Amino acid sequence: MSDLERRVREAFDEVELPSETRTRTLAAIDALSVQEKESGTAAVRKTIESAEREAAEPAMRSDAAAAASRAPRLVAWRRAAAALAACLVLAVIGLTGSRLYFEETAFVDIDVNPSIELGINRFDIVVSARAYNNDGEALLEAVSITGKRYDAAVAELTSSEAFEPYASGDAFVAISVVADDARQSDALRAQSDARLRDLPCEGACHAVDAETHAAASASGMGTARYQAALELMALDDTLTLEDCARMSMHELRDRIAALDGDAAGEPDGQGAGYGEQAHDGAGGGGHGQGVQGQGKGEGGKGHHAD
Repeated sequence: MSDLERRVREAFDEVELPSETRTRTLAAIDALSVQEKESGTAAVRKTIESAEREAAEPAMRSDAAAAASRAPRLVAWRRAAAALAACLVLAVIGLTGSRLYFEETAFVDIDVNPSIELGINRFDIVVSARAYNNDGEALLEAVSITGKRYDAAVAELTSSEAFEPYASGDAFVAISVVADDARQSDALRAQSDARLRDLPCEGACHAVDAETHAAASASGMGTARYQAALELMALDDTLTLEDCARMSMHELRDRIAALDGDAAGEPDGQGAGYGEQAHDGAGGGGHGQGVQGQGKGEGGKGHHAD
């Protein structure tokens, strides 16, 4: 009971009223009190609810704003993730493509007096060039051939001013091809033969096995020069690989022919050594004891033995 209600009741107790009137009046006061309490409670409840709504609205607005702000971030994150995934895929493809491009699947040695080795990828593109002697270094410095297809590279190399002094009429150009893939080997040999036919000097192209190429490379010599050196040393045991490395292909062939007892330049006396490793008859042309035995000699520039 409130203080006001208590005072009203005390006042009623002091006033002389009929009992019925007193009862109705107190009942009305009690009803009014209850009504006021209920109204007050409702008002308080409304006030509380209003306060709760007001308190919740910023949170709801904050949640909505947060959700709205998260949406672009989520989209951006998804885009970033997709971009990252794409970059990773491209990186893998790039690394794989790069490995395939720079992987050497064949080697071509060119021996005249310059001795060089060209690394060829699976697309018949020159991806590396190595010189075995000083003349070879000068030649590669004068002519840039990496990144070019082999047929264009060998044509540019052998038609350059730097190569011209080595392509005189009495020179001999030996090209050796090593490749695991028979298709690529045949293609490189055909392209080499086509170029040799256009030179003013003699030449031959033949296939060699990987072991012979590796042995020649380890000795610091082109494959054809290495094979000719081995043959010459077998005929003259006073010579060393170093001695032979200083000789041109023409000189090596002449020395082999002389020690074999045949005059240089005669049909059956053009040297044998580097024809013995020829595959499928390749390289027999021009090498008496190679594929053709003691028969036909040069057989024409750049031709394989039949």
